[in-house]
Amino acid sequence: MIRTTNPTVACLLALMLAGCSDVNDFKPTVGMTATDIFADACSSCHGDGGSGKFGFLLKVAGTETAAEEVVAKIRHGGRIMPAFPNIDEEDAVRITSYLKTQ
Repeated sequence: MIRTTNPTVACLLALMLAGCSDVNDFKPTVGMTATDIFADACSSCHGDGGSGKFGFLLKVAGTETAAEEVVAKIRHGGRIMPAFPNIDEEDAVRITSYLKTQ
């Protein structure tokens, strides 16, 4: 019997990991709103407004995770999320507030 990988699972993993690396070099310009920063730096993985890819993958809108944890993840990354060292603490806090109200 030949065993094959489930194509749906393979596609989901590829989507989740596409573009992921240790560090993202995105740098917000002066005066960008949290909405604009999220749209430019985060929405390609987390979807519009943090709604997630296909409505469930990588959803962050309305997160109940502690604000400090979200800020730390933005700045330092996580398992598959790259770090965004060019997003300063203040902007990371504003992005977190934006996400919690979505």
